[in-house]
Amino acid sequence: MKKLFLHILFLFCTITYASAVEKTVGVKISFADIKTGQNILTADDNYMNRMAPAEIAIRSASQTPDKTTHDLKALYQENVLEWTEQEKHDIKQLIEKNREKIDKLSPLLPSDVILVKTTNKVEGGMPHTRANAIILPIMGEPMSEYLFFHELFHILSRHQKDRHQSLYALIGFKPCVFLNNDELRAQSLTNPDVPSEGYYLPVEIDHKPSAVMTFLHTTKKAFDPEIKGGFGGHFGFGLLKVKVDNGKCLIDIDDKNQAQIFDPDTVPDFFAAIGHNTSYIIHAEEVLADNFAFAMLGKKDLPNPEVTEHLKIWLGLK
Repeated sequence: MKKLFLHILFLFCTITYASAVEKTVGVKISFADIKTGQNILTADDNYMNRMAPAEIAIRSASQTPDKTTHDLKALYQENVLEWTEQEKHDIKQLIEKNREKIDKLSPLLPSDVILVKTTNKVEGGMPHTRANAIILPIMGEPMSEYLFFHELFHILSRHQKDRHQSLYALIGFKPCVFLNNDELRAQSLTNPDVPSEGYYLPVEIDHKPSAVMTFLHTTKKAFDPEIKGGFGGHFGFGLLKVKVDNGKCLIDIDDKNQAQIFDPDTVPDFFAAIGHNTSYIIHAEEVLADNFAFAMLGKKDLPNPEVTEHLKIWLGLK
């Protein structure tokens, strides 16, 4: 997925790939044919199985919240496309240019990475990942190196899920079991690139020790055609205040029995932890994905270069 306001192990069985892009050390990057892409997009994973009715409706562009994951799967299945020869050529060149970097990452990646092409009706046209696949919508120009590495990080992170605790700790986040409630669950928007496990950040609010979790949400019960930006225009984002008790994150309600959601700009400790290298701050996973892309591309003059340096160490690149 790209910026907020604009931006697993199943499927390693018997999948036939359409054509290989480049064979790196231990990693094959392939173009999916339509059947392979459909299998990936309709899989019963923790993305598909944790969506609330409102977000299914929004993803389906339905003005009524009566759609199911069956309907969403049918929509996605209809919107997988074949790659053109020009698109394959452009991506092969990108892979060849970055072959050495990908080779160095091969111990952390699955043996196969699949590229799936879709229309913009899948996930609102936002690039994202499922299992070991990068889902790319129709684009008017070749895929950028930044986008490739951002999405590749999600593949890497998912493949290294047993190390998420140390990965997210690079920017201060800690694991917990999140005890959601029906009200917030109904408002939640699921990010396919984010693990289902909960992570919180210790912060100080009103000069008192506290904790927050990133919270991507919508106030709509279904798709609203009047909202600008389509699917992405339905996004809301804030920091949900939680109480941490014996490894569990509980919603910290106020004196009116309401959940407390803060604008990130009002919680300085949030940016002190994640840095200011990216504005894509909806989850620790996305913050790190952008920093990973910056590290792979050798981006200079970052406000917080220590984030990319710590990530390189974690990746074994330093």
